Amino acid sequence: MSGGRRVVVLGRGFVGRAVDRRVRAHADHEVVALEPADDAELAGRTPAGAERLRAALDSSSSPVVINCCGRLRGTDEELLEANARWPQWLIEVLDGAAARLVHLGSASEYGDPGGPTPLTEDTPPRPTGSYGETKWAGTSSVLAARAGGADAAVVRGFNLVAEDLSPVSPLHQFRADVLALPPEGGTVTLWDPSTVRDFILLDDLARVVVAVALHEDPPDVVNACSGVGVDFGSIVRALGVATGRVVTVESLDRPGIPVVLGDPTRMRAVTGVQANMDAALLARTVLGQDGGS
Repeated sequence: MSGGRRVVVLGRGFVGRAVDRRVRAHADHEVVALEPADDAELAGRTPAGAERLRAALDSSSSPVVINCCGRLRGTDEELLEANARWPQWLIEVLDGAAARLVHLGSASEYGDPGGPTPLTEDTPPRPTGSYGETKWAGTSSVLAARAGGADAAVVRGFNLVAEDLSPVSPLHQFRADVLALPPEGGTVTLWDPSTVRDFILLDDLARVVVAVALHEDPPDVVNACSGVGVDFGSIVRALGVATGRVVTVESLDRPGIPVVLGDPTRMRAVTGVQANMDAALLARTVLGQDGGS
């Protein structure tokens, strides 16, 4: 590999696979994909697992480890293990290995922004709930290592859009509800149709992650977001249009966090990725009509 790097992608979920594909699009880089869930030594964070990870780095120049592992749901202990202890262990294993660590964080680390102002990477995290708190714990470990001289960065992913969706994604439920309607359409009931979130295509997220991984000098944190707010009601109606159904949206009037928007300014400057998004594109993608991610 002339000028290439060895890139170790940890995690073979839908995010890890997307990142793997995107790295392989760079012909001069070598990819090693590892799924800790399928490796007892890695999953157990044993000395043998540490040696296996270090061996995967080989002796290549400036290797990169991209951590796409984590859990969205589970017990408090399971979330702590996957989202906090695992990245802390990676930092310890990679200490002295001259490798860069890129860790996939989450917009949930920001918590409730308290308004529609877009969240920058400098917005103080205020996570609520076990998922956001454990993700922030993992990110904190990575940032502390960076402050101590480690080559490390965090990509904070916002709400992902793909045909292959996690069952815990609201988009998974919206799609199922619309597809369960008769061909002529019907009514879908939401907790609060006015809820607004920032969505990003899975492939765009992967492009951001890989760009940060291969950047000469990446910043500490990069948001992976579109900067576009799309409300849940519009998403459901767009799914109806895309499937030829007339969908009426009703509300249970049970609001949660009303708006979460990211600021993509740093992302665009560092990676060159322009993440487009609207309700129609989102609907086509989750239905597999757009050559979607």
